Amino acid sequence: NVTAQKRGCNTSTCVTHRLADLLSRSGGLGYNNFVPTNVGAQAFGRRKRHGPV
Repeated sequence: NVTAQKRGCNTSTCVTHRLADLLSRSGGLGYNNFVPTNVGAQAFGRRKRHGPV
């Protein structure tokens, strides 16, 4: 499954999903509260766009 995600994922949106999955696996860290809201995704996207690729 991870391999398929890496192969098909190459957009900031997918990166956000991967980060969410990582955090969820790590221990959640209350990320579930951010999942239903688009604010989290937007914040991650903006950060990625502003920061160097």
